[in-house]
Amino acid sequence: MGNASLFDLLVESRKRLYHRGFNLWGATAIDDYDAVQCRGRRFRDRDESSRSVIVIGSGGRALWEHLEGKGQANGNRAHRGYHPIDEFSREVIDAEASRLEAAGLEACTVYPFDPRPVNFIKLAESAGLGVVSPVVPFLLHPDFGPWVSLRGALVLAEPVPPSAELVDFDSCTGCAAPCLTACPVSVYGPGGEAHLDRCAGHRHSGGCATGCDVRRVCPVGSEHRYGVEEETFRHSYSLATLRRWYGLGMWRFVPRRLRRR
Repeated sequence: MGNASLFDLLVESRKRLYHRGFNLWGATAIDDYDAVQCRGRRFRDRDESSRSVIVIGSGGRALWEHLEGKGQANGNRAHRGYHPIDEFSREVIDAEASRLEAAGLEACTVYPFDPRPVNFIKLAESAGLGVVSPVVPFLLHPDFGPWVSLRGALVLAEPVPPSAELVDFDSCTGCAAPCLTACPVSVYGPGGEAHLDRCAGHRHSGGCATGCDVRRVCPVGSEHRYGVEEETFRHSYSLATLRRWYGLGMWRFVPRRLRRR
């Protein structure tokens, strides 16, 4: 397949994703990502033919508002095992992979919620969707700040020109770092260390029920903060993950090796 035709395919794919609320898109070479990953998290450990990755995400409220327009943004349905954002992301990104394959590209998908996870924060940084803060381990986008949701990725056997890295974006230097003192149980310490077990225990006991103060106090992209319903839903769903990882509630009866699969 010629470069021009590959370029046209990716432009059309990006447009379709944008109109469905996925307003963040970036590409990176497999080798660039794999070089800084441990065994088991490298793409080449899964498929040696992989050459590039297109990372797909959403900044701000765009995706939730799109789901509201479709009548799918109902956080209450999460209690029945339904995650509207995950389900919609899989539906749309799987469809893009099928379109690319039908056009002659070899493509497969990966998601942050897969049983065998990929380090999506580092992958997104490599694809130019933001930088990982040196203060707390959040991905920061120049416009959306920490209000970024990484939804999935298309893994291609064809090399794709990488997106430009955000080498000049440095929002944390000179910042008073209100994020370090915002957490009521001091989850984050100097140098980016994180004690997520404290977060899990605090939230399991009812603390920080509607959102994360660390994210809220970041001055970058504050105008793109999620709406109340979206923020509450995303936060409550992440609590379910923390309970599983740290063996809280009914998960305390499940062996650790099974909880972390």
